Amino acid sequence: MTRLRRLLPFISACAACTACAEIEFTGLLVMRAKTLFALTETSTGESGWRQQGQAFAGAEITDYDAQDDTLTFTKDGAKIRVRLKDGKVKAGRLEITGSVTLGVGEKMEVVRATLAFDEETVFPLKDGLVCRITPQLRPDGNYLFRSSFERVGADGKTEKLSAPTVVTLPGVPFRIVVGDLGFGFTPSAAHAP
Repeated sequence: MTRLRRLLPFISACAACTACAEIEFTGLLVMRAKTLFALTETSTGESGWRQQGQAFAGAEITDYDAQDDTLTFTKDGAKIRVRLKDGKVKAGRLEITGSVTLGVGEKMEVVRATLAFDEETVFPLKDGLVCRITPQLRPDGNYLFRSSFERVGADGKTEKLSAPTVVTLPGVPFRIVVGDLGFGFTPSAAHAP
């Protein structure tokens, strides 16, 4: 019985680490006022954006190391580090900097955001408005961005407001606006450390 009591803290820490190991860090959105982390709980498929200090899948985000794109989660006293997931394609990740236009004279500055090639990223903007972006690396080395702006109404229905597509050169700034919604970014391939 004494031996079991000595093992209980270890067993508890292992259980907490197993729960944290099911969390994937899939995206990053750094704005001037806040940083958001895209997370997925692999066993349930639940996903969402969270800030440091908030909980996800029962674990609290306690630290973000920007140098190596690693989050630290704490659950039941145990800590685990989760690294930003690479994309499925060679050169997997793309980083963008720029702005999102939300209306006349209203912009959201993006200091840094990560996207994975061939995977949709959904950026929460404001008041139920989201921007969906799927980047693709074309055979000629250029980037194709498929995007849409959508709003979820009070009735829970999603309304697509616009769906622009653009092909751009790596490292060259671009801007696209449809009505009073749009975005402008400078895309560059992210290098794995």
